[in-house]
Amino acid sequence: MILKAKVTAEDIFGRALGAEQWNNQTGEAPDPDDQIGRHRNLESLLRLLSQINRNSGGRSSFYGSDNFGNREDINRKIEIEEEAVRFTPDSHPSKPSQLNNLGNYLLTRFERLGNINDIDSAIARHQAAVNLTPDGHPDKPRWLNNLGTSLLSRFKRLGNLDDLDSGIARHQAAVNLTPDGHPDKPSRLSNLGNSLLIRFERLGNLDDVDSAIAQHQAAVNLAPDGHPDKPRWLNNLGNPLLIRFERLGNLDDLDSGIARHQAAVNLTPDGHPDKPRRLRNLGNSLLLRFKRLGNLDDVDSAIARHQAAANLTPDGHPDKPRWLSSLGNSLLTRFKHLGNLDDAEASIVQFSAASSSPVGSPSVRLAAARQWICVASITHHSSLLIACESAIAIIPLVAWLGLSILNRHQHLAQIGAIVRDAAAIAILLGQCDKAVEWLEQGRSIVWTQILQLRTPVDEVRAVEPDLADRLLHVSSLLDQGAKSTKSRNEGKQSPEEEARQYRALAREHEDIIEKIRSLPRFRDFLRPLKLHRLINAAKDGPLVIINVSEIRCDALALLYGADVIHIPLPDLTSKRVTQLQIKFNALLKSSGVRLRAVRDSEVEEGGDEGCNRILAELWDHLVKPVLNSLAFSHDPDTLPRIWWCVTGQVAFLPIHAAGIYDTGDSSEHIHDYAISSYTPTISALLEQASAPARKPFRHLSAIEPSSGASYIPNTEKELECIQRRLHNRDYIVLRKAAATRERVMNAMKECNWLHLACHGTQNAKDPTKSALLLHGGKLTLEEIIRLKLPHAEFAFLSACQTMTGDEELSDEAVHIAGAMSLAGYRSVVATMWSIEDALAPKVADAFYAHLLRDGERPDNRRAAEALHFSVKKLREEEKDIKMLSWLPFVHLGI
Repeated sequence: MILKAKVTAEDIFGRALGAEQWNNQTGEAPDPDDQIGRHRNLESLLRLLSQINRNSGGRSSFYGSDNFGNREDINRKIEIEEEAVRFTPDSHPSKPSQLNNLGNYLLTRFERLGNINDIDSAIARHQAAVNLTPDGHPDKPRWLNNLGTSLLSRFKRLGNLDDLDSGIARHQAAVNLTPDGHPDKPSRLSNLGNSLLIRFERLGNLDDVDSAIAQHQAAVNLAPDGHPDKPRWLNNLGNPLLIRFERLGNLDDLDSGIARHQAAVNLTPDGHPDKPRRLRNLGNSLLLRFKRLGNLDDVDSAIARHQAAANLTPDGHPDKPRWLSSLGNSLLTRFKHLGNLDDAEASIVQFSAASSSPVGSPSVRLAAARQWICVASITHHSSLLIACESAIAIIPLVAWLGLSILNRHQHLAQIGAIVRDAAAIAILLGQCDKAVEWLEQGRSIVWTQILQLRTPVDEVRAVEPDLADRLLHVSSLLDQGAKSTKSRNEGKQSPEEEARQYRALAREHEDIIEKIRSLPRFRDFLRPLKLHRLINAAKDGPLVIINVSEIRCDALALLYGADVIHIPLPDLTSKRVTQLQIKFNALLKSSGVRLRAVRDSEVEEGGDEGCNRILAELWDHLVKPVLNSLAFSHDPDTLPRIWWCVTGQVAFLPIHAAGIYDTGDSSEHIHDYAISSYTPTISALLEQASAPARKPFRHLSAIEPSSGASYIPNTEKELECIQRRLHNRDYIVLRKAAATRERVMNAMKECNWLHLACHGTQNAKDPTKSALLLHGGKLTLEEIIRLKLPHAEFAFLSACQTMTGDEELSDEAVHIAGAMSLAGYRSVVATMWSIEDALAPKVADAFYAHLLRDGERPDNRRAAEALHFSVKKLREEEKDIKMLSWLPFVHLGI
């Protein structure tokens, strides 16, 4: 039947559109008789398409066991619908229906194959159907309902809260516009309940669960026994009942949820495409009851239901990884209760299959890999390293390039521990090289993605110039937020259109990279670097990675031309690091060091004692073991460089100042052994070291912008010190009202050295909105990283909190200093918290004096040394200086 329909459709299109295509080519006016004939043919086509839609059995037919994998069917339907939409005028009464059907087919293909372009197109078509339908039209609720479903499907994949809110609003509108007694009312109530439950899972408001239960119960109540959709609504009612049980512990909810899921399974015939989902949900509910009441029959029944769901779902189905994970979880639960290794082995089989699936949600696959690691660790299974490798490989897919930076960070917030645990396992198994590579691959994901967009393609151009140019063009658009020049100038794109364009570019970027990797000699193009290349970052001194995991804590030292040195840190634990961070945060809070301003030194009275204890612990348990293993000697006159690449909560502790400070002559600290710098990743240091030919020195000072924040009186003195040290060198000064956001950004492009003395803020809700406060506006982190300054060399950020970071994103280097590095500055002086205004000019003066002392062109590679000695001078000359006043200064980069 479908094959016959396709042939007829093609025939009708040929007759219906032939006259129009001819007239488009010749430019002649259409013949009225041809117009009438074309109109009639179009009407025939629309009737045919309506018949095809009825015969297809709806969206679910694509998932049926008979049709599963038949991409030609859905692709052809989409092709026909697209042609119908294209040649049906907006005024035609069938246009909204055709748009809606096309949206449904695109949604189906997205759920089957996962192409983001399909869900974006589905939403656009559903929205167009809504827009073309006047209020009061009987089909408007149906279009709204389907639009809501598409929006929620995209939310589940990408996690954008705007999609969730919009989806709920559309489902609510569909319910409100559907009168009681309408046959579609139960379905729309159920869809609204599903959307509310999704919001609860994201935001945790229990009112959403109660509302979801109410909507689902109303749907069930409205459906008579024997209604073909009653099993679906029963299944949907069971879900929020079980979630409410998990939150509140009421056994009535548990029993009711199981009863609804059992009824849904009983009423669903074998061969129905939704049978696996309902079996899986029943299995989950039985497993939940086992965990509460301990009846072994329940866990056995859960395993049986989960096994049946997996068996009924063909390989390659997008839901198969989810069903396999559920089966793995039920087997793991029985293993933990009975200790039968066969159950553990069987759970590993399920988790490995789920995580290795080429289709399905990356989040589901990552969760499966995490469970695989857990079971393999407990049982010392031979697949443990493979499980870790699988998890590391999935992480970039979760934080997909096509998402906004904020959404990527939201996905990454809970991922850092997986990477650190995987590295700890590799170290435990003697695979230190692998641990280094995994820590590099699984951390600073967004940073790495941005750097890859700026990768030179000269070698590719020598082989495939067109492909190289295309990659540069697409990368440039992605780097700038995917706004074309035309759209930026005209401002006609909606946020939805911009996001859709961005995701399409991300997919194109992936396709181009795959084509480049298919070329000879380019198989590893933009793949994670192996150790033999990473080791080059240690040419100028050791690079030490500190890995903090609940499993164990270690340092891994990279020395140029040598093997990785493993330095166990047995006295350092994840718990101890967390406690140190809590104490340090409390110390900073009580000392009021969050904004650069005139501070009363008495505010910090008593802070030194607490600070000394924290620095001593860092020295004893972390820094000293590292220096001893590297054979660093106590020789302040010949200090080597050392780079720290820290993970987890160590990122918020002052490793660069660790030591014993309150014991007189017996004091010792890192300053007497080495000059410390930080780097977020090894690749970042490699990128900064591969600088282009230096341009003539030009310095920019942006001082005390009139930002509306508190006045910083000593910035003028700071400027005087800088100008005196620069003497007759080329420099630009922007002061007060002249230091606008636009002027500073333009001057940054002209100058390769930068000194900013202003206020800075760290945005806890959205780290990309952290900013430097300039005259008339903020220069945000997001704007800084979009700057491309290939000849930038050095930035001195004499502002507060420029390397504070976000505690939930400890492995992502989300701070102003990191943004400056991404923009192109190879060496950055920054602050971990606020600096004391009276001391800032002294540090700046000593810094530039040391850097410019030989009269030669300033070298940004000596910035860390200059900072080291300027802070040392400050400590020696200011005898009563509080520790929190000199500790915040840090160096990032080469």
